[in-house]
Amino acid sequence: CTPDQVDTCVRVQQEQKGLGIVPKKIGELLLEKGFLRGDQLDESLRQQVHRSVPVQISGYRFVNKIGQGSMGAIYKAVQLSMDRAVAIKILSPRYARNARFVERFFREARAVAKLNHPNIIQGIDVGEVEGLHYFVMEYVDGRTVGDLLRRGGSIDEKRALHIIHQVGRALGHAWKNGLLHRDIKPDNVMIARDGVAKLCDLGLAKNLGIAMEAGVTNPGASVGTPHYVAPEQARGEASIDLRADIYGLGATFYHMVVGDVPYPSSSASVVLTRLLSEAVVSPRSRNPLISPAIETVIMKMMAKEREKRHQDADELLKDLEGIPRDPGVPIEPTKGVSAVFP
Repeated sequence: CTPDQVDTCVRVQQEQKGLGIVPKKIGELLLEKGFLRGDQLDESLRQQVHRSVPVQISGYRFVNKIGQGSMGAIYKAVQLSMDRAVAIKILSPRYARNARFVERFFREARAVAKLNHPNIIQGIDVGEVEGLHYFVMEYVDGRTVGDLLRRGGSIDEKRALHIIHQVGRALGHAWKNGLLHRDIKPDNVMIARDGVAKLCDLGLAKNLGIAMEAGVTNPGASVGTPHYVAPEQARGEASIDLRADIYGLGATFYHMVVGDVPYPSSSASVVLTRLLSEAVVSPRSRNPLISPAIETVIMKMMAKEREKRHQDADELLKDLEGIPRDPGVPIEPTKGVSAVFP
């Protein structure tokens, strides 16, 4: 196909996005418009995947690139021995030369390997080949909450509550195993086609039993994503605990039901300044359709003083399960996941 034909399909994608429609893939549009035949598309994709994959990993067959993060790319692949789809994260070559980033990359793999929970992306394999570092994970056919929010508007509060409750259970499991996520945000929550929420990206995870992981996180450095980071994280405090994750989950909940971040600004420094100096605008002030019960829980989760937030997983889940909902949308009570901060 020609560049003009591809540009035509890109414009169609943009028009679909503007109408609030989930855009079709370029390949589908090329086929629909007759710019490519099915066999040509298959060959084109095969060649593109071959060019884009920096290395071949024994036991896996790459299918296509599905994501690009700050530290590397993510590919869909097939684990040949099990004949199942997997996701493979490959650390960017420029970071692979830095021992600190390599350690952070493998730390995520080790952190995920410690966890076994239906609401956490499962780790499968990790290794290094030809100088590139890779991490094989469970493949989830779905979208992130961030993807849903970028389509515009808020998420129905009952659906949002169901998602947040699942992530709360995942965090309770992580905390019980001594892991603090430190980067809870919409882009780190996958929603599978069956509605199951999966917490992902533990690249900034911290072992609660270690005061400071030398060589990976600098003392006094702020970690996390500005729009969802807890005040104590924004200040670069070393002694953060699970209540920082509760704040991040609360900020994510806020974004989901309001349709916008708690402190809107395109400047990270402005966001952090407002976070530390201003009270957050109540969710119902920005979306009157939000129920008082939802607002009460969110405001508690996002309290600037950590002592005023939920103090452990059981307290958080109890509040989430106590929010009134339709009889057809039950949330199963969770027991035995308490993880109290040290």
